[in-house]
Amino acid sequence: MYNYYPLTHSSKINLYPVELRAINRITVEEENVGPISKEILKNSIDNWHKALRGNMSFVLKLAGIERDSHQIIFNNDGLMNEFAGLKTIKDIEAFSKKYGLLGIQHPEDAQVNSPFPEVKATLQPSFIFKNYGFSVLEPIELWQWHINEVQKILKLYHALRKANSDELIDDIIEVKMLKGMFGSLAEDRRIIERYFVYWANGEEILMLPEDFEEKSMLEIAQYTLAKVLESHISSGINLGVGDLISKPSTKGFMITEERYANCLIAAIYYDLWQTINESKHVYICENKNCRLFFVKSGRKKYCNEACKQEAYRIRLEEKKGRDNL
Repeated sequence: MYNYYPLTHSSKINLYPVELRAINRITVEEENVGPISKEILKNSIDNWHKALRGNMSFVLKLAGIERDSHQIIFNNDGLMNEFAGLKTIKDIEAFSKKYGLLGIQHPEDAQVNSPFPEVKATLQPSFIFKNYGFSVLEPIELWQWHINEVQKILKLYHALRKANSDELIDDIIEVKMLKGMFGSLAEDRRIIERYFVYWANGEEILMLPEDFEEKSMLEIAQYTLAKVLESHISSGINLGVGDLISKPSTKGFMITEERYANCLIAAIYYDLWQTINESKHVYICENKNCRLFFVKSGRKKYCNEACKQEAYRIRLEEKKGRDNL
């Protein structure tokens, strides 16, 4: 959903109701939305279906029209940590009902219907899942991709802060040399060898600038972390005018700034950006069945209460097993 999410202070925002639906149970004509939203909904279902090659199970969608909206007090602090801890579809549904849709618009008609290979190549998650804008429906796969993306960034940040960061980094990202035609202008394009950075799962992150090709793995990882974050917030964060503070003695004044996001996903990545800039500590959940990364507060050992309880049950079962030996 396209909304207003304040990033520098708590504020009331309008929240539109969201519901989880199986994609094969949606009949557009029967949905409780306005005629324009119905048209967008139909187009969104069709284009996501094509972009994901039919691999859609559940979706989150608007469940009403504007008069069904309500207000909540929104505070960006801790938003990323809450998002990164979502594990099940039920968790995702609860988060969406609390904060709304992420704000990722569906791929364009020209993109999903194009016969050209270079256009079809843009139907990758790293392209279509980062297109911020107005949305009425979002595949659950989109949410899972961003949760995993946040976890990968936290994992890389955690590794960079460790004394043995080099060997940890090697398990998270890798650098490969590729031969191909590169260049921003057609007349400049030629076959050369360039280095690219990939996540450990093989997903491409970026092409290294030539002046970074001889850098250490630590410096490459730091650069990669910064550029990944930039790619997620550069198009989603806005600057606005805050308060006007007068200085009568000099007849001058100062304008304070306010940052805000038009979509929830940009607010999530902005909170991640702030987490890293403020050098907050990231820990691994001590539940052996979880091991997700989270920002620790106080003496917490687990990413959430459910993990704490599960870890307790595991300890009881292990103790019972030892006692029976």
